[in-house]
Amino acid sequence: MNQKIKPFNYSGEIISNSSKSYFQRVIALISISKTTCLVHGLYNDDDVKVALGIFKAIGGKVKKNTNNIFLDSRDVYPGSNISLSCGESGLSTRMFGTVLTCIFSIIKLNGDRSIANRKIDFSELSQLGVLVKHVSKRMPIILKGNLSSGTINVDGSQGSQLISGLLIALSSLKKDSVINVKDLVSKPYVLMTIQILKEFGISIINEDFSKFIIKGNQIPVSRDYFVEGDWSGAAFHLVGAAISGEVSITGLNLASLQADIKILDVLLMCGSKVIKGENSVTVKKGRLESFVFDAQNCPDLFPPLVVLASCCIGVTKISGVNRLSNKESNRAVVLQLEFKKLGIEIDIRGDDMLITGTTHIIGNEVDSNGDHRIAMALATMASVSNSPINILNADVVAKSYSNYFNDLEKVSN
Repeated sequence: MNQKIKPFNYSGEIISNSSKSYFQRVIALISISKTTCLVHGLYNDDDVKVALGIFKAIGGKVKKNTNNIFLDSRDVYPGSNISLSCGESGLSTRMFGTVLTCIFSIIKLNGDRSIANRKIDFSELSQLGVLVKHVSKRMPIILKGNLSSGTINVDGSQGSQLISGLLIALSSLKKDSVINVKDLVSKPYVLMTIQILKEFGISIINEDFSKFIIKGNQIPVSRDYFVEGDWSGAAFHLVGAAISGEVSITGLNLASLQADIKILDVLLMCGSKVIKGENSVTVKKGRLESFVFDAQNCPDLFPPLVVLASCCIGVTKISGVNRLSNKESNRAVVLQLEFKKLGIEIDIRGDDMLITGTTHIIGNEVDSNGDHRIAMALATMASVSNSPINILNADVVAKSYSNYFNDLEKVSN
């Protein structure tokens, strides 16, 4: 689907979509817990649908209501082998791939579109009895053997998703375990996993993000769970308001552990007007100055940050480019290519991205390159462009924010 966005200014109020990061983690935990959980939140985004598909494939029961979903894993039993479709979700691939080795001896992981060509490395699981078969760390991936308790050493420099899977999985095994981690990035996502586990009665000892001690045989409690609003999706609208008008977003946790809540710090840093409510944020346009920001721990903020920087006076520097090559697209290269079509110069120097702000942003035909966050970034640019922006393959926003264009219409003036 292509989407043509005419020039507009932000004005209005919307309700945030649910955090897919929280949603997927809760589903993964329930999948091996032989318990029930009523999860309150919107579940129509593709990545959440993938997690629910995996949950049903292993024998879990799902009952959907309008604003919540009932999960029942009491009939999930250990099995010899299973084949799972992971869609295009890197988190579900790494997390469920790890978690389900607790109950399945052979797991085949398949994926769609970009995930089939992204590097997914499970080799460190061999330290705990799981052997991996793949070609160049790409799908299909076959995991053989059940995960065992023990000590595992993990390189955290490429992401935290495998670690999140291990925290969930190892807490369910009978004996105690230790995860030693070197050079961990995306620390907020590990904290998110630990928080969710704590809310279900599972304790993890975190020793300065370099060592995690997991007591075995921890059984999650059955409870209702409310998924908080998604800061990743909200970031685009908040930035859009900062460059063109005003928006209020409700349903957000102002004390969230989500890494992308850092967007508020950047908006204040560059001169935006930010008003915080009890569970809402309002952003108003201000005089925007260039900024310096390290996005190493929140790489998903790169696309909205580039939108913001494009409208700031001067040259902005965002660090953490190394985190962008293994996403739905090579985001650094794609941002540079597509934003140039809008008249914006982006220079990549090693791990830094330099964006020169401008007041002359042109409309053009651009391409999402199959990346949901690129599509949302390009759509947001129409709030300051001098003519329409036509986005090819815009339907990819459904991966993380299926209601994005409907919400955009609500706040377009």
